[in-house]
Amino acid sequence: MNNYFDHSNSLKSKFCEIYRCDFSFISHILKDFHYKSDQIGGGISQCFAMYYMGGLVGGSVLGLPRHNNKYSGGIDIRRMACIDDSPKNSESWFLGSIIRWIKTNTDYKFVLSYSDKTVNHQGVIYKAANFKQNGETSPTKYVIWDGKTYHPRSLSIDRDYSYKLREAVRKGEATINTGLPKKIWIYEIPKKGRNKKYFVKKIEDMNQLQLL
Repeated sequence: MNNYFDHSNSLKSKFCEIYRCDFSFISHILKDFHYKSDQIGGGISQCFAMYYMGGLVGGSVLGLPRHNNKYSGGIDIRRMACIDDSPKNSESWFLGSIIRWIKTNTDYKFVLSYSDKTVNHQGVIYKAANFKQNGETSPTKYVIWDGKTYHPRSLSIDRDYSYKLREAVRKGEATINTGLPKKIWIYEIPKKGRNKKYFVKKIEDMNQLQLL
């Protein structure tokens, strides 16, 4: 398995693979390469792993939108990240493959995602993938604790790390900050092509890859 990829080289799609997987399979990718780390404050509907030349280079998490009344019928890309050494355009290929799977394997009407201007994410890959910007959120709130960024919802959910986070805020060890708005991106899923299934295998562990 390759552990290094030359980021200066363009992606060769023939070496790309996508798999469905459990969250534990990709959590370390999000922890190391996503600015919000691997703490997911809401439910998880589906996870994906991206491989390139036999090496794990990306992970993504889908879930129902937090504001489900406003975005009923859609699915939210809650997290998506690729390692720093992945080839150029890796995230674009990964995003396109996820959309293709959603389009042909679910009944969702649209895909929702956000780009956080606080960390200078402008949504370039969403625009390139034919997402349309649908306004912006209010200025975002976020919690910083022990070098990690958390959504404010993490302060109210029933998880072990949430109890610790609330205690850290109380003691002044964690801070609640106000950032910039996020851009809201929506990809409307066309009806055409829904009957053309895009099959994505699910992997349970690393050893299974040797059999695929």
